[in-house]
Amino acid sequence: MVTVKVSSKGQIVLPKSIREKFGIRPGDEVEVLDFGDEIVIVPIKKDMKLRGLVKFEKSVKEILKETRAEEEELEARK
Repeated sequence: MVTVKVSSKGQIVLPKSIREKFGIRPGDEVEVLDFGDEIVIVPIKKDMKLRGLVKFEKSVKEILKETRAEEEELEARK
């Protein structure tokens, strides 16, 4: 886990190790997903070579929301 501070303008800096791990470069875009009590930052890849290679029936947001619901259900069973 990495802790970062929010600036007075509401900005955060992604640590270098995270940017490198996910291949995030200056000018790249990320998607910020709101799940009520948590947020998830997802890098948006613009690699033309891979565009259209894999298609999902659901959006990343829907997949993550369903995954979170499944995790919560499993936790509730414990």
